Amino acid sequence: MPVPQQRDRDVTQRRLAAWLTDRLPGAADPRVEVELPERSGFSHETLLVDAVWPTAGGPHRERLVVRVASPTYQVMPVSRLHEEYQVLRALAATDVPVPVVYGYEPDPQVLGAPFYVMSREDGWVPPDLPSYHREGPVAALDEGSREALWWSGVDILHRVHRLDPRRLGLRSLADSATAPVALADQLDFYEEHLGYFGCADSPQVRDALRLLRGALPPQPADPGLLWGDARLGNIVFRGVRAAAVLDWEMVSLGPGEADLAWYLYLDRHLSEGIGAERLTGLPDRAATVARYEELTGRSVAPHLGWYEVFAGLRFAVITARVGRLLVEHSIVACEDDVPLARNAARLLSRTLAAVAG
Repeated sequence: MPVPQQRDRDVTQRRLAAWLTDRLPGAADPRVEVELPERSGFSHETLLVDAVWPTAGGPHRERLVVRVASPTYQVMPVSRLHEEYQVLRALAATDVPVPVVYGYEPDPQVLGAPFYVMSREDGWVPPDLPSYHREGPVAALDEGSREALWWSGVDILHRVHRLDPRRLGLRSLADSATAPVALADQLDFYEEHLGYFGCADSPQVRDALRLLRGALPPQPADPGLLWGDARLGNIVFRGVRAAAVLDWEMVSLGPGEADLAWYLYLDRHLSEGIGAERLTGLPDRAATVARYEELTGRSVAPHLGWYEVFAGLRFAVITARVGRLLVEHSIVACEDDVPLARNAARLLSRTLAAVAG
């Protein structure tokens, strides 16, 4: 759900130019042009930046993205911007395609809040609004291309999950305040913050918490890296191949089932969850699980249902928070005007009913 941005373009351009001078290779007094999107998503403010400077061979241009921590529109209780930057920097040496990061700035005096800068990757992203199941570039593909697109996303999951967080220097993610490793601790986190998210009275959320606590699956002794917000809408594609993996603010350590379940659940939200017919050509749940098990060499089916309920719980509380923010900042009159949160709650209800049945 997009929100309006307010920022002084001239001040931003001047301060970014000074900051980038010491961080872009070969940059000397770059001229910076900042595009302020009329609306940006929650969690972080996103600035699109062109930096140009003279070289012996003529003007050199770098297309950049600046991610600024939002002091106003914050979905999670704690910002994880620095962790996101650390993950992107660590993944640069792996086969997981990510943007190049040029630096992190903790001082809010520069742009009003901490931020980091990364490259802007060429390609296209499957849209959430309107859902890619209804219209847009995915709907325009033939069935074979849709299938290839989906499998490219599943391959990204496999690439992420086979990484060793210790070798990447990311073991500190185990101490994350918003995504602790132990599943029971994660459930504690969400339950303790239901008031913050705005869903303390949600029967679906309460039922999901009870079900999840009563059937905790076994956890790996050595948890792997999880993307967190694993979905087609967070991948930049060139053709139908993944070219860059975005949005790591939900990164954590744990079993791959958590990412796989989120990947399946968010696609389900964008089809069944909003009353849209799922596109033909996209592999179904069973085929996706089989492909993931083939890639990883291990069975995930026995406990995947638990992780899908967990995905539904997290999605419901996050969208409830989005609804609360929209009301608090007078973007909508009341939370009943936010179909995102209503649809998330309804899909969680159907998921719980299927498990109970």
